[in-house]
Parts: sequence; structure tokens; C-alpha cells
Amino acid sequence: MMAGKFAVVLTLLTGFAAAPGFADNGNAVVAPAVAPATAAGAQDPFAKPLTLRGTLGDAQIEMHLQLKPDPSEGIQGTYVIAGQSAKILLAGESDNSDVIMEESVNGKDVSGEWAGKLVGNTFSGTWSTTDDAVTKPFALTVQAARSAQ
Repeated sequence: MMAGKFAVVLTLLTGFAAAPGFADNGNAVVAPAVAPATAAGAQDPFAKPLTLRGTLGDAQIEMHLQLKPDPSEGIQGTYVIAGQSAKILLAGESDNSDVIMEESVNGKDVSGEWAGKLVGNTFSGTWSTTDDAVTKPFALTVQAARSAQ
């Protein structure tokens, strides 16, 4: 797991510097339908950007996830806690339904880790601080795509 953490931290540091920001106006980067890490013929759940809503512990959050511009490098995204304006950065990888991500509040240091499963329209699992001193369950639901206005 430690080697994976360092790889994701490096991805956080390098990936977000070149990655486009999220936009709800339909100008998001379109990724190929299948990432190399998926089984032949299987649809990658992140082939299209996802918006998820639900709970992290007692807090309501909204999360946005998508493949990185080079899908072989994994997934990236952000989330916002309801009532706050700061976007927290996410970077990680998915393997079938398993999703592992690290977050960064400041864009440099890892501030938390997400480990969960995306099954159907539900992404659930456990969030923890990097030292595992605090853990919280999360349960998010994929929101239906909105048409461009």
C-alpha cells in the first residue's frame, strides 16, 4: 500500500498541474470508453465524468470523478462538503469495482484516503486520515447526467 500511496501522491502533484478543471457546461475532456485496466469488453464506470452525492460521516458532500486525460494514469476529481466552498482534490485508481483514492486539501499534501467499491450507482466504503486515526463511512449515489442548457 505504501508504494501505491507514493505513486498517487506523485500523481496528485503532477496530474492536477496539467489537468483541466471541472466544468458543468459540457466542456469536460472526453475520455475513451474503455481504460486499459478494464477487462476486455467491459465498460469503465469512469468512461464519462460522474457526479455523486451522499454522505461522508455526518456531512453531505458532492463529488466529481473522471478519468485522467491519459486513462492509464487512473482517475481524478474533487469533492465539496455542503456549506463549504473549498474543493478537495482527489486522485487514484480503479480496478473493476474497487476504487482507491487519496485527497489533498492544499494540492500538495495527502490529507485523507478513500477505499471503496462502485457497484451499480452506489460508491461506498471508508474514508480515513493518512495515519488512520480517524475513519468515516461514506455512501454516495451517482447522479443522472444533466443535459447541457
